[in-house]
Amino acid sequence: MKSVVLSWLLCCAALVTQLFAQTRPASPTSDQLIGAWRLVSIETVRPNGKVIYPYYGKHPKGLIMYDRGGSMSVQIVSDPAPMVPSTSSRESVLSAPVTDKSKAFDGYYAYYGSWTFDAANSTVTHHIQQSLTPGERGEDAVRHFVLDGDHLILTAKTHEMGEDHERKLVWQRVASPQP
Repeated sequence: MKSVVLSWLLCCAALVTQLFAQTRPASPTSDQLIGAWRLVSIETVRPNGKVIYPYYGKHPKGLIMYDRGGSMSVQIVSDPAPMVPSTSSRESVLSAPVTDKSKAFDGYYAYYGSWTFDAANSTVTHHIQQSLTPGERGEDAVRHFVLDGDHLILTAKTHEMGEDHERKLVWQRVASPQP
């Protein structure tokens, strides 16, 4: 009788272990971030919970890319997109009025560098090598991430406008072109 009860307990333990393994969500892997992601939205959340759009407007456009070699880049164009300088020549842009160049700078954000992935803490860290904002060069920008189907949600804590904020960026995977 003891051997029957022991066998039954071992069988139940194995079944519970198997069920737990099947229902536990799979841990994200760095491979799931690799590729290009199109910006869907950016929200800044104030301490009182109010959502504001101080820098990028309500419908910015952008692209973030992660590659297998550990490189990443991000570019964001605000809404409304800057319309000046309106020339396509680098020389003409450099000689444009300062006010036009300022508008272009205010409406655009970009940086690149390398990235590391921490599945245990659900973070991706952007190791910024170069940025349109010179003070960011050499910084490690830690982003909490959530993968939800074909959406990547990155959030970061920031202190700006005299208070702590949470910035939430939602990205949608760009479909890979078929060969």
